[in-house]
Amino acid sequence: MRLRVAAATIALGMLPAALPAQGVRLGGQLSFAQDENAGLGARLEAPLTPFWSRDVRLAVAFDYFFPSAPLNYWELNGDLEWGLPIRGSRLTVYVGGGLGVAHSSLSGVPGSGVSDLGINLLFGLRIPTGSHVLPFVEVRPELGGGDRLVLTTGLLF
Repeated sequence: MRLRVAAATIALGMLPAALPAQGVRLGGQLSFAQDENAGLGARLEAPLTPFWSRDVRLAVAFDYFFPSAPLNYWELNGDLEWGLPIRGSRLTVYVGGGLGVAHSSLSGVPGSGVSDLGINLLFGLRIPTGSHVLPFVEVRPELGGGDRLVLTTGLLF
C-alpha cells in the first residue's frame, strides 16, 4: 500500500512538468463580474492539434464567485479558443466561444439551487514571458447562463 501511495505521489508531482510537453496548461484565474462580484478559479487549456490546427485550444474553467451573503454562485465554462498571432509581436489575441453552466443557491436552504446553461463569447490576449508562465486577460460576455460580462485575468503554467 505504501508503495502505491509513493508511486502516485511521484506521478502527481511530475504531472506539471509533463503537461507543457503535451501543450496542456493549468493555472489559476481571478474574475470580475459585471455586478461587481469577484471570483477565484482554476483553468485547464489543451490544444486540439490532432483534430484542428494548433491554434485551436479547448479551455475549461471553474470560477467560484463571492456575492453578498447568503447567495452562493459558481460557473463552469467549456470554450474553444482560436489563437490569432499578431505579426511582429509575441502577443497572441484569441477569440472563441462555448457553453457555460451558472449555478446559484442560498446558504442553508436545501433545494434552493438553480443551474442555467448559456453561451459564452471570448475575446482574450496571451502575453508570452519567455518562461513557462503565460499570463492572459480575457473578456467573456455570457448569453444566458450567468447572463453577465466577466473580465478574467490569470496565469497558466
